[in-house]
Amino acid sequence: MQPFTSSIGRVPFTPKLPKIFFPFRKYHKIKKIATPIGHGYDARIVLRLRFQDATEKPNDTSFVTLTATLYIMNIFLENFVLTANIIFIMLNTFRSHHKKIMWILAIAVIPAFVLWGGISFLKEKNQNSVAKVGGRTITLNDMRYYVTMVQLSLALSGAPEKEKNISKQDIIQTAFDYILLLWKADKDRIKVSDSEVIASIKQMKFFSRDKTFDQQQYKHLLRQMHMEPQVFEEYIRNLLKIEKLYQKYIHINPSETDVKKLYRKDTQKARISYIFIPYDKLKEGIKVPENELEKFYQKNKSLFKEGPKIKIKYAMIPATDKEKVALIKNDLNNLKSIDDLKTKFSTDIKETTFIGKNDPIEGLGWQPAINSIAFSLKPKKISPMLETSAGYIFLQKEEEKAAFTPEFTEIKPKVEEAAKDSLAKEKAKVLADKLAAKIKNEKIENLKKLAEQENYEFKETGEFKYYDYIEGLGLNESVSKIIFSLKKGQIYPYPVFLSKGAYIIQLKDISSIDEADFTAKKEEYLARLKQSMDVMQKMKFLSQIRKESNARF
Repeated sequence: MQPFTSSIGRVPFTPKLPKIFFPFRKYHKIKKIATPIGHGYDARIVLRLRFQDATEKPNDTSFVTLTATLYIMNIFLENFVLTANIIFIMLNTFRSHHKKIMWILAIAVIPAFVLWGGISFLKEKNQNSVAKVGGRTITLNDMRYYVTMVQLSLALSGAPEKEKNISKQDIIQTAFDYILLLWKADKDRIKVSDSEVIASIKQMKFFSRDKTFDQQQYKHLLRQMHMEPQVFEEYIRNLLKIEKLYQKYIHINPSETDVKKLYRKDTQKARISYIFIPYDKLKEGIKVPENELEKFYQKNKSLFKEGPKIKIKYAMIPATDKEKVALIKNDLNNLKSIDDLKTKFSTDIKETTFIGKNDPIEGLGWQPAINSIAFSLKPKKISPMLETSAGYIFLQKEEEKAAFTPEFTEIKPKVEEAAKDSLAKEKAKVLADKLAAKIKNEKIENLKKLAEQENYEFKETGEFKYYDYIEGLGLNESVSKIIFSLKKGQIYPYPVFLSKGAYIIQLKDISSIDEADFTAKKEEYLARLKQSMDVMQKMKFLSQIRKESNARF
């Protein structure tokens, strides 16, 4: 495709290392290597940057501290420069008069640095393809485009304070969502004209002075970002396509009844009483013959299937050991195995037994993100340097086992427990159904008296709201939905079966709605409901596109 001249302005693109990186050249080695597609850079770099507003008092410092671990292999330097410049130039541009905007941009764009570690894992898995959507292969190079698009979207939308906590996984997931949405927009032939792109850019406060679009400001910012206007404008065109796609399919019209339901869930209080039939008590007297155990095992093999497992080695370097951390960072390119950390830097290497994806790691505890990374590694291959709150971690997968079902003789005690649990639940159901029938047939209203007569456990709770933890029953929205649908004094006509036992529930008391308070807060609740419905509809829409496009990530 031939480049076109921007309708707003054209800025020459000069790919070169910006001055902001010069101070770091003497500390961090970047080795240029020849590749089949030109020149790339092989680097493992850790940068820690600090920016101080010189216009403010020394004790009133405005700064951004950025810690990022980058693992870049055969990536054009221009991509790296672009991400860095977006951060530094925008921060400096708005430092004096737009400090709030400056922080928003920092929050939205800084995750790009952290992101490269995540993208490197995608590259480890498949150098040519990270996804397939509608028959089209999405490469790592494509992913960089969509990641930048997410960053720009966050920055230009004025990301709120909560975006400070956005993770690299969120950035990558949103990039995948953009791929799906743009596929659907193209399939639906949704178009965005040049005039719509221009109008959108002219409304952006980043390019305005005195509330008026300033072409020189626009040129200056894009030049400093090393981004040509046609590239920036195509990003905006694609974002507008997504906006139009949502406008076509996402429709939110909550009624006043819906708004009042949300208000009720936030404010209404209830109390209940219940009869409890615990599984554990029924389980005590159950004995299962061995031949029945074997039948149970054969019939329920899926219950005993174990997922894939791996054995890993790992090394943890405390963040406080700055000297060792610095030495390791300077030698990252030469680390071929995790054992090199022991021989070169006297670092302790620990080895686990076989662990599953959701198992705790011996010595580290429950770390789902670490487990996920460990499972993604190739055997005997060391991971990139991973930064955590406790320090730096290296991982290496030693062995792996595919998912399997153990033989009956290996897990006989486990099978016996599962069989007893099953029989106890069946018994509880029979007893609870019998009680529910008795309540219905005899029109019983006093649950406590019934519990005494039948020798069952009876309990009462204190007040709770819809989303609160319910004493004795736990946190369960399905149960709350039942309770808050009852009238005062009503016994729910069916037993409720939870993880610990069966329950017969009666609503003892429920508060009424404060109509004056609801009227005062109606607009606030309407806005909350719209936001919630918007998120849910978009999630469903994305799920439909995944199926429609036969997406594989």
